[in-house]
Amino acid sequence: MLFSLLNERNKMLFILSNVVILLSTIKTESATDLVVLPLSIPSKSANIHATLSDSNGANKYFIQESISASDTNIKGKIVISGEKDSYNVYYNTDSDFNKDRLVIHGTNCLAFAFKNNWDETLPGIKKPVTNLVLLMGPSILYRFDHSSLVWKSVAHKNIRGTMMKGATTDINGRLKITYYYKKHYADDSGIKHPSRIEFSGYDPYSTSYSNNENLILDIYLQNENDYDELANEVQPLPGIGCPYYLSTDGPSFPQMKTDYVHYTMYEYIQGSTTTQTFSEIHASRKFYLLRLKATLLGVTTEAIYDYNLGVSYLFEEYGGCRTLPLDLNAPGISYYTNFNLLTLLLIDSPYKYLGKLNLEHRSGFPVDAWETIRYDININGRKADKAVITQYFAESHDSEIFVGYTLVSTTIAIYQLDPSKKTYTLTDGITRDFINFEQAGSEDELHDIFSLKDCKYLTSDKTLTLAFKLQREGDNRSSQKLTTSQLYALKQRFMSSIISSENISPLRVDNLQYNFNDAQLEIEVTILDSPNLQYIFNSLTMSVSADTFKKMKKVQASTEFECLDKLSKSQDTITVVIYRPSDFSCGYLTNFDDLKEDAEIGEPCSIYHFPLHNLHRIDQEIPLDQIQNTFLKNVGKLYPMNSEYNAQSYRLIDVIDKTKNHGTSADDLQSKIRSDAKLNGNDQATVTVPDVKTLAGCYRTCHNSEQLKCNTFSFCSNGDCRVSSLLTEDSFNESHVEQDKTCSIYALNVINDYLKVPQRKLKTQTSIAVDKSIYSCAESCHASPDCFSFQYCNYHCSFGGVYSDAATEYDGECSVFLPKVSEKYQKTGNKIVSDVLYTEINLNFEQCASLCHGWSDGDTECKSFNYCPKSKTESSCSLTQFSVKSSNTKTTEGSDCSNYELKVESNGKKKKESSSTAQGTSGSGAFGIIMLFLFVGALLGFAAPFGYTKVKKIRNVSEAEENFTWTKQVDEHAENIN
Repeated sequence: MLFSLLNERNKMLFILSNVVILLSTIKTESATDLVVLPLSIPSKSANIHATLSDSNGANKYFIQESISASDTNIKGKIVISGEKDSYNVYYNTDSDFNKDRLVIHGTNCLAFAFKNNWDETLPGIKKPVTNLVLLMGPSILYRFDHSSLVWKSVAHKNIRGTMMKGATTDINGRLKITYYYKKHYADDSGIKHPSRIEFSGYDPYSTSYSNNENLILDIYLQNENDYDELANEVQPLPGIGCPYYLSTDGPSFPQMKTDYVHYTMYEYIQGSTTTQTFSEIHASRKFYLLRLKATLLGVTTEAIYDYNLGVSYLFEEYGGCRTLPLDLNAPGISYYTNFNLLTLLLIDSPYKYLGKLNLEHRSGFPVDAWETIRYDININGRKADKAVITQYFAESHDSEIFVGYTLVSTTIAIYQLDPSKKTYTLTDGITRDFINFEQAGSEDELHDIFSLKDCKYLTSDKTLTLAFKLQREGDNRSSQKLTTSQLYALKQRFMSSIISSENISPLRVDNLQYNFNDAQLEIEVTILDSPNLQYIFNSLTMSVSADTFKKMKKVQASTEFECLDKLSKSQDTITVVIYRPSDFSCGYLTNFDDLKEDAEIGEPCSIYHFPLHNLHRIDQEIPLDQIQNTFLKNVGKLYPMNSEYNAQSYRLIDVIDKTKNHGTSADDLQSKIRSDAKLNGNDQATVTVPDVKTLAGCYRTCHNSEQLKCNTFSFCSNGDCRVSSLLTEDSFNESHVEQDKTCSIYALNVINDYLKVPQRKLKTQTSIAVDKSIYSCAESCHASPDCFSFQYCNYHCSFGGVYSDAATEYDGECSVFLPKVSEKYQKTGNKIVSDVLYTEINLNFEQCASLCHGWSDGDTECKSFNYCPKSKTESSCSLTQFSVKSSNTKTTEGSDCSNYELKVESNGKKKKESSSTAQGTSGSGAFGIIMLFLFVGALLGFAAPFGYTKVKKIRNVSEAEENFTWTKQVDEHAENIN
């Protein structure tokens, strides 16, 4: 009976064991997808070091896996180093790509998508099981403790000198996995801390059989931490550029919230050479201005970029500035060829969230990183086939620049394409570290930064007073208090509503002053002159093909400047200007690619490139002589002055011209007409000046004497300064020059000593009209004692007498130019002379001074003049033979009008005036001029005393004298030495 019961019991056990085996077989087959098995980390972070090799020890890979676990997901980085190659593998269990892998191999980032298997293998890995284990990493051990896997004990085994226990399972009948753990671990702990895992068999995901693989994964280090110390170390490597970053739930890219930024920046460039630049940058998105001060190798340069006009002002020594055209390499130029603050910071394209990481080059600073890939981009003036740009932000809730963040650093990895291999090679790396990122404190700070005052050397300007009246009548509140509280808003309103609404670059606003009285507000604004086309753009000589001429749209022009001047009036989008001197052919292209060179049979031409299409915009810029009329058009217009508590409106009621003196534009002092040459020292018209150490000093020597009549000068790096009465065109005669690579020849640009009166024509001309450029015309008038003014019509030049409104008439194609003499006069006070000789209307201050200076009517001379500036009514100029300082002179209160007399010397005497029928200068006369320069130079201290090394005849002029109704008054002393 007992035996029978035992047999029944054994049958039941056999059946149960078969059921268990069957169930375990079913469970094992359901676990064919190892990747689907959940990754369960018992801590917040883990770090595993291991090696993977064949059973015979060959093909060894060193593996380090870092794991960061949060409540919602697990992120990991697997770093693999083999004998021939290395890889970085990344994963994220809670993303839309939870089974995918990002693989960085060299400078390539590959995305491995998992369906029934990964769609790719690691580069250079041909064995599927090896590929599987490497992509899953040593953290595969955290997947073993799952109910779908059935483990069976195996015999103990000596592993690395230690006897260990083990267990094994079979995956889909194809791959056998066995793990070994130290004996002191319990079974449920040993499965989580194995010392070795062996893989034997075939690819568990394939239906076909490949070569059998026997792999050993030895685990040498397994550190687990209850604190997530690896959260910032498991993100994909920045600078490579991945198709996605396994971070679908990351924060959005920080938005910029200001129009103005100020920051300092270190830029490190690593490539064929390594450089470090320190820069300070101010940039205004609202006014399209940028100021850049950069230091490289101990040399500091500074420039202001005016994107309104497409020019930059480069600060030079001795207070000068050089005006240069901008191109597509200018900082912040966008795809649309305009300035964009986002482009300046390289944040003008979509970014993908990379993740949180530690910024290694800045002491492990924790940041959030975003990344983008750009193709065919210019970086620092150099074309990159591919650039991977990474932006690093630190959280900052009180940031003035970005919402919730501060920009800490930007890295740019530059790649060049190898067409033969169709691969990108990393060539350069740029790192920009930002310091003191801040917003402007006030509009005053903004105006002080974007000012040409630091290079305002002899700058032409116009000062206007804009009078506003408080619109709300009967308001008893204090207008002054109200407006003072709104001063910041007032300045912003003036710049944005009045200046920006016209074609006036904000950079031209030199000064703003405010006056208050009762319900009236006065804004006094000084506006600088606009840059001149002639001194901005440089041409390139090129042999142009016949096909280019066929595509060129043509106009007729006798000179290059005339060509530029005419085309600047065109409404078309001009990219290239072509001037062919052989037949005075002038034209343009709208597409740069249409410009073709033909070195063999092409025709030599001057080529001007306008990548920013700014030729027409510069011509649109309102010149000084039209500024007041432009503002007068707005008389009667309301301008709201809003604040947090009040809303007031002011009506513009008048615009008064308060300009007194007309200087010379900083860009127009002189122009370089020849390089690698100097004036011939043996030429009769040329004199060498010793002890002049700077170009500015040489310029002043040439400019500051009416007697010298200097038109051109040369300056060499060794301080050799030579001045001459030669005209510009004479300087191209080789007999007048010497070759010297350390020297350059300059023209004085005497047109700046003349005031332009546009759309006026002389009723009577004193010379026959000749074909000249406007600059040659000014030089000729300057050199002639018989020229009191000159007229320029359709590129024809003729001389005339002293300018007055009555002596001229309207002509839309002509302009009259008269000498500037206003600086010789000074204001006498607030009273004006009652008895006048002659009154002219519609003259500006300079014209009125010129009229007085040249007045001659028998024995009667102009001792002073009353000037009432233009406002809503025309200006008036009244000449008088009396001095307001005389006790016998009848005077009245001037209001907006003032009286002016010639300036007085230090000894209290008026400067002597003489008839201007100039004589030739003899040798002794030239010596007298030398002594005069010595005296004035020592007296005023603007230049070191000097003597001429030789005495020569300066210029030959006709001895013939003619009688003129108008005579020119010339001061014996050289004036206006700056």
